[in-house]
Amino acid sequence: MIGNRYEYDMMAKCERQLWWYRCLHELTLNHIKANTSNNNPRILDAGCGTGGLLLYLQQQGFSNLTGFDLSADAVEYATAATGIDIKQHDIRKLNELYAPESFDIIVSHDIVCLLQEGDDALAVKQLLSVLKPGGKLIMNFPAFKAFNGSHDIAVGIQRRYTKKSLRGLMKDAAVIRQTIYWPFFLSPPIFMIRNLQRIFTAFKKHEAVLSDVKMPGKAVNSVLHTVTTLENRILSVKPWGSSLFVVLGRKIAPL
Repeated sequence: MIGNRYEYDMMAKCERQLWWYRCLHELTLNHIKANTSNNNPRILDAGCGTGGLLLYLQQQGFSNLTGFDLSADAVEYATAATGIDIKQHDIRKLNELYAPESFDIIVSHDIVCLLQEGDDALAVKQLLSVLKPGGKLIMNFPAFKAFNGSHDIAVGIQRRYTKKSLRGLMKDAAVIRQTIYWPFFLSPPIFMIRNLQRIFTAFKKHEAVLSDVKMPGKAVNSVLHTVTTLENRILSVKPWGSSLFVVLGRKIAPL
């Protein structure tokens, strides 16, 4: 996705209103509130994209915020949207940008999935190294190969995760506090759409592949948001979904 201005343009247009982003931001806010007693925790958005989450957190009263992204396009958008001095940086080299144990909360949504195998584990270790003891690392991952589609190709997703593969990724680096597959009720239509995307992509090998980030009609968007918000409120355990939301803590070394 780096260098693909079109995808960042679409993200910037959709990130404040599209049901999927809204639900992800609401999930994130709920878990930030649940995992800190600090009224204004120091929060890092690691791979902040066009700044939608940072802007949302600002609107919820948080002010001790910072972020970075590897993409110059993302940094430009996020800085303009939030007024925060967003840095252009590599998630695999966080120790060059931040001191150890700097943040109460770190959020990193759908970023390590863009890295080569091995680099995803390195990125997680880097994130944990700048997290304060007792702090929380909140992440979202694309889930299950069955939901692979044109979006994965367009934005450069290298792999999708399950709870099992997540445990393999974390190994002894982190304590997994919570895992949530989502959306559940919308999984069947998402699965069918992604299968059709794979078929169409196979017949259009020489055409540019675009992600499926786009705004549906207002009424449809509202229904999708309502359905997913409701399931996230009433279902604490779901067997599958196209995304995997995770809350992590640092391992405490034995005395």
